Amino acid sequence: MASPDRADPTARRRRSSGGTTVVSISAKVDYGVRVLCALADADGAMTAVQLASSQGLPHKYLEAILNDLRRAALVTSTRGTHGGYRLARPASEISLADAVRPLVDSLAEVRGYEIGRTRYDGPAENLGTAWTVVSTALESSLDQVTIADVVSGDLPGPPTGTGAHPVP
Repeated sequence: MASPDRADPTARRRRSSGGTTVVSISAKVDYGVRVLCALADADGAMTAVQLASSQGLPHKYLEAILNDLRRAALVTSTRGTHGGYRLARPASEISLADAVRPLVDSLAEVRGYEIGRTRYDGPAENLGTAWTVVSTALESSLDQVTIADVVSGDLPGPPTGTGAHPVP
């Protein structure tokens, strides 16, 4: 299976001139969720080397991510010949929000500031509240999808009327 890191040129992100992405998933989060999916699909423990190889990820960077996931009690590790990493609980009990939180400082920011710390004047005075609503919706969506859902492909579709379209 091809890694998104080795995507063909036609699948690359398209930007309008000067545009940026509204929601950006960091490599750390992407790699962490991919590892949790691999562990959910594994018959037993997997070493960091096996995980890195199976997902086409850099081994050293993955070690740091695995440590974050272990500290968050999402994975357990065992030393020895038959050691490696396993999910700490069933994949159906690990939401994407559970997976993302230990890997990021904040789910959403406005110009690098926490949403609750933004202040607006005049006609935009309620914009901070609007950003809080958006952040809450994102977190709610992440709470509703589990690692088991991702592995099985049994994912909820976008809410009706959102104008959301699948990535080609």
